[in-house]
Amino acid sequence: MNMPHTGMSGIGLTDNYLSLIDALSAIRQLSEVDLDRVSETQLLEQALGALIRHQDLEHCSLFLLEEGQLQCAAGTGMSQQLSSLSSRVRTDFGEGMLFSPGEGLVGIACMTGQIQYCRNCATDERFKPFHSTGLFCEKGALVSVPVKSGEDVLGVLNVSHPVPEFFEAWHQHFLMLFANCLGRFLHIHRLLHNLESVVSERTLELEQALMESEDLRQRYQHLSTTDELTGLHNRRFFFVEGESMLARAIRYQLPVSLLLMDVDRFKRINDNWGHAAGDRVLKLISSVIRGQVRSGDMVARLGGEEFVILLPNTGVAGTDLMARRIQEKIGKLNPAGGMEGLKITVSIGMTTLGDCGRNKLSEVLNLLYAQADTAMYLCKAQGRNRRLFYLPEMEKESCQN
Repeated sequence: MNMPHTGMSGIGLTDNYLSLIDALSAIRQLSEVDLDRVSETQLLEQALGALIRHQDLEHCSLFLLEEGQLQCAAGTGMSQQLSSLSSRVRTDFGEGMLFSPGEGLVGIACMTGQIQYCRNCATDERFKPFHSTGLFCEKGALVSVPVKSGEDVLGVLNVSHPVPEFFEAWHQHFLMLFANCLGRFLHIHRLLHNLESVVSERTLELEQALMESEDLRQRYQHLSTTDELTGLHNRRFFFVEGESMLARAIRYQLPVSLLLMDVDRFKRINDNWGHAAGDRVLKLISSVIRGQVRSGDMVARLGGEEFVILLPNTGVAGTDLMARRIQEKIGKLNPAGGMEGLKITVSIGMTTLGDCGRNKLSEVLNLLYAQADTAMYLCKAQGRNRRLFYLPEMEKESCQN
């Protein structure tokens, strides 16, 4: 290590004491930097500012080792009143602001990991001047101190003074201590902010995963409540959401009607033209139903060729009108695909909400469904392509048939 033990006989005891106090003040000020709230550039600038403020130094600069090159990251001087020459100085000062390990006094300090002292820059062959920056004096003394974390060199701290032989042994010891502190703080700062970056990246990934999970959840929820063939609600949705619709009607004493529809002789369509043709017919019928219902009505395919419509705030007249329009529209369908001339008809059973007493909503909904099913069964028995409202006496007639 190039550290001569220069005596301090020319300096009085008081001056030595004050210089040491200033040195400790610079380290104390460095230790007070809030690593959580400053950028790396701000950390370096505050470190150099503390060094200049408490020491009689001309210029300070800091070179960081990045991608195998020492690049000037910050610099300041007394004449600039502690302001940084540049925020993250790089190529603004030209190619001369880059060093390779081993090149110049800066590069030697980096490569060896040991402090380098140039007593007189004008005569030391190791010194490499910067003609356009003023960071280093071409006349005077220069100290280059490796900034380390453990055994790893992070960069080099350079301190210059226009007076040759200016730096004494205690200066060099202090600068080594300061550089070691700075190295540790720089390492901790990078760990903290790299951790923040990793956490932010993982948080972003987690948010993306949650969004994808929510999309999948909604998709599967949609599939679990939607008939894949027709796009209408399915049986599960009807018996769950139908209870909510009934609850509102009962609470506000509003009428509710249920319309149950079954395609006549649908098995014949599948047998004669195949299931693909049958699927096409079901899609056509679902389109007719969707075109006739209102926005607040609930439509579902319960399975096979059976469809149900729950009509809120609708009495007997409105329900019958809805059923008649649907039958008329379906009767005009032309399925094509070799089925020209096929007349498609449906049988529709209807019922309205009566006095449900204290029955559970699920029981009320099942009762409405059973009543409409009874009426629809009689439509089939009477020749199909009919619509009937449920009446209690239908129960006996249904048993007889």
